[in-house]
Amino acid sequence: MYERILVPLDGSNAAEIVLPYAEEIAARTGAEIILLSVSDPTTTGMDHLYRAYIERIAEQVRRRMGDLGAGEKARVRAEVLTGKAAAEILRYVDKSNVSLITMAGRGSSGERPWLLGNIASKILQTVAKPVLLVRVPASDTALKQRGLVKRILLPLDTSRAGEAAIPHAEALARLLGAEVSLFHVLEPAPVPFLVAPGVEIAYPPVSAETEGRIAAAAVAYLQSVENTLTEKGITVSSEVSLGHPASEIIRYAEANAIDLIAVSTHGRSGIGRWVYGSVTEKLLQAGSKPILTVRAEKNDGQ
Repeated sequence: MYERILVPLDGSNAAEIVLPYAEEIAARTGAEIILLSVSDPTTTGMDHLYRAYIERIAEQVRRRMGDLGAGEKARVRAEVLTGKAAAEILRYVDKSNVSLITMAGRGSSGERPWLLGNIASKILQTVAKPVLLVRVPASDTALKQRGLVKRILLPLDTSRAGEAAIPHAEALARLLGAEVSLFHVLEPAPVPFLVAPGVEIAYPPVSAETEGRIAAAAVAYLQSVENTLTEKGITVSSEVSLGHPASEIIRYAEANAIDLIAVSTHGRSGIGRWVYGSVTEKLLQAGSKPILTVRAEKNDGQ
């Protein structure tokens, strides 16, 4: 599934926090790691500095890949382009058949925003390839154990489009020996709200019987996915929760030692959608766990 892993770097320590994740995946799959830095065209005579930096990081990655057991199979390429960062990254993804983009999510280096943090949103909203975003460095314990991802959280909204992340969660679970936790959030019935003085929007009440049917359907859906993954030798658990999706996903991830959240960036329309700009964006803003975003195909049903 992963043959070429692209790692955009901007020269900051903050951007480099994704490297251990790319290295671990590549060591297990034999994928090529492509380290990419984009030189600002308005800054003349800096290309050699970008090249020296990216080659130095490439050598470090090769050494760590050897420690992970990749040996001579370790493939690491260093690339330096010139232009606007987001545009050059997207152009490179298209022409080089990149399988996975790993990059630091929103964050900062010291008190000032770091360069790649300003383009992560553009990449997420434009690229069709899976994107792994890392917001905080992996712990020293996880790095020493050489097992960064042991538990994967897979939120599902029961739609076909919302299932886009399932194959990736399955593949990573197989490669890394990780467990998968399936998770569905039942949203509370909307409450009346005031749209103008004296004008209130009210929603018809939902009966306890209807709520019970919805919950039972969600449990049955997760069970069917769990059965499929279990038959493939993956350790799986599932849970249905009540609340607001992003908040519940973050709460569950923190409470259950989740190492990675795999989520589709498209889902059903309406209040329950799992769409970048909604649930996923809130996870990126408020959560601290690495997030693998997978774009659903446009023709996926609801």
